[in-house]
Amino acid sequence: MTIAPLTGAWILFLRIIAMYRNSPGLFAITLAAPLGMMLLFGFVFGGALAGDTDSATYRAYLVPGVLVLVAAMGLTATAPTANADLRSGLTDRLRALPLHPAAAPAGFALAETLFGALALALMAAAGYLLGWRVETTPAQAALAITLLLTFRCALAWLGMLLGAAIRDEQVLQQVAPLIFGALMFSNVFVPTSTMPTPIAAIADWNPVSSIVAALRHLLGPDTPLPPDSAWPMQHPVAAAFLWVAVLFAISVPVAIRGYASSSR
Repeated sequence: MTIAPLTGAWILFLRIIAMYRNSPGLFAITLAAPLGMMLLFGFVFGGALAGDTDSATYRAYLVPGVLVLVAAMGLTATAPTANADLRSGLTDRLRALPLHPAAAPAGFALAETLFGALALALMAAAGYLLGWRVETTPAQAALAITLLLTFRCALAWLGMLLGAAIRDEQVLQQVAPLIFGALMFSNVFVPTSTMPTPIAAIADWNPVSSIVAALRHLLGPDTPLPPDSAWPMQHPVAAAFLWVAVLFAISVPVAIRGYASSSR
């Protein structure tokens, strides 16, 4: 008899939680890079990047972008772990159990989202110490939190897809810098309006730019936009949730199919 999907997902969720509990360094690494970038761009480069505004205003502008980077770490954290499970034979053993095909990736994604929520809370606290404040209503703040967590969950599923599709560990390691570069090709650190027109057009349609712009809109203060800005920048919240829905629609069925057939 096959174990119900939710029960199987819960069992495998507890397994990932135990893995993180026994390897706290994994969680520390997740926080180290975004925190380092916040300090580097906020205090070392902040004066130059701030332009006519003061550095404190730029740091408040920077924090939502760094929160999105923390959420995006779900991609780089999940892909190697999923790949290691496949190479070690653990996924084969899971497939031999009476588990629903969606149980393993769903439990994995749930655990990554939980740890992502903790990482986001710690990074938000760091931003508060640097002078960042939420300047909107509780409802808008709750919507921003929902957006961050769903984005983290969607990228966890995408990471599992990549981990199952790219079986060579060395190739997967080389993909990580490309992913990081794609994340940087956005409005995380500077407005896209300051970029050359062709680059700005690409950055405006980067899903990361939509998520960052939505957070700045929902958490405040909102950034004025040129009247000819691209649709995702003019409607950041709608664009952000649309991108998250697209990520789920692509990654969830493919990741489940990859886990179910990876050893065949």
